Amino acid sequence: MPSRYSRLLPADWQDAYFQLVYYPTVASAGIANIYTATTRNHLYAKQGRPLANLHAKQAEELFEKDKRLTCYYNDTLANGKWKNMMSDIHIGYTQWSMPKQALLPSLQQVTLQDTPSLGICPEGCEATDYTDKLALPLFDALLDQTYYIDLFNRGKGSINFTATPSQTWIKVSQPSGTVKTETRLQVNIDWAAIGNGTHEACLTIKSGETNFPIGIRAVKGQAPDTKEAYFGNLSKTEFSIPAYLYNKNVPGKDAAWTELPDLGRGYACMGISPVTAPSAQPEEAPYLEYQILLPDTGTVSLCIGILPTQDVYPERGLRIAVAIDDEIPEVIDARQGFVDTFGEYNPANLAQSPNLKPLPKQDKTIKLTGSKQLRRNEVFDILHMLTTKLHVKKAGMHRLKLYMIDPEIVLEQLVLYPDNRYPSYFGAPAVRHQ
Repeated sequence: MPSRYSRLLPADWQDAYFQLVYYPTVASAGIANIYTATTRNHLYAKQGRPLANLHAKQAEELFEKDKRLTCYYNDTLANGKWKNMMSDIHIGYTQWSMPKQALLPSLQQVTLQDTPSLGICPEGCEATDYTDKLALPLFDALLDQTYYIDLFNRGKGSINFTATPSQTWIKVSQPSGTVKTETRLQVNIDWAAIGNGTHEACLTIKSGETNFPIGIRAVKGQAPDTKEAYFGNLSKTEFSIPAYLYNKNVPGKDAAWTELPDLGRGYACMGISPVTAPSAQPEEAPYLEYQILLPDTGTVSLCIGILPTQDVYPERGLRIAVAIDDEIPEVIDARQGFVDTFGEYNPANLAQSPNLKPLPKQDKTIKLTGSKQLRRNEVFDILHMLTTKLHVKKAGMHRLKLYMIDPEIVLEQLVLYPDNRYPSYFGAPAVRHQ
């Protein structure tokens, strides 16, 4: 199976290239794309979007491509030297054991209506009907977002539309047009046209006699007067901080946080060096400091994403500490949400053992933790989310500090104001203000 890069290699390197580079890359990406296409097929079918059929076809084509790759590896590569090497089933898992045969997930087809009919789907919305008021996510002057609205035709032919904002500060990429299959409108805000505060308006999509009002909310405020890079926003909405983008890295008495490139799901993680360092109390522990903007007082939820690990020293624990500004650091038990697979932490063992400690409960109300969600756990996510609360006494800039207590913790991601309306694996995309 020649590729763009294999053509640059000599003939006697081709088999090794296929085994070590091409197959692992293309086959694993193909599996991800199969499930992505399948998920989109299911979502679009619920919405009555004909685009569901295109994604069904894409999933089927990718499934057949995977078959061809497997057959080539087993039967053709190196003249059949690796017969059955790739015969294990790798598509169609619904539990830990291998399925009996590779099965493409069920796909759905959407039948076009006889006459054109407009459907809409604002960004962040999965609604299958329009009984609830539709709205775009909140616009924030500090983030200067552009959101989209998908318009789609459920029937045959084409259909006209208009997009009319109730206020002139709402900018839409296409105020009118015709939809044959799908059209995406881009919406943003003319920030120079509004003052500080929260503003509400409406964008109405109209087709024939049918109106679709879409709520628009925008928040504008004064950007903080600081020369340091910082994270946060004006709207109290979810934001993320990659652990390696700290403002200060302060070493402790016996250890320091160090960057671990190419580890985790992002660019890098932060781990402890040396890994054999003793545990420490916050006053002698290394810490990372992040500049953050919190626009209001009160309680703020914080998710701390660490790499999965084990309760290696039960008598000592597995801990990290967090503080805001110069407040006393709060020590967090990083065993939150651990799955007691073998029942070790049962009442009898806890009563008899001088070392075992009960597993702390996880905040299951925050979807980012993945609790009780299909195919969500730290094995699949390669991430374990801890949860805690910050108590903010004044609005504005703050210093968020993460302290090592035990050296086994590897820190990857921080997420503040986690928002269950927009669940994700990793939190909102990180935006660092310079």
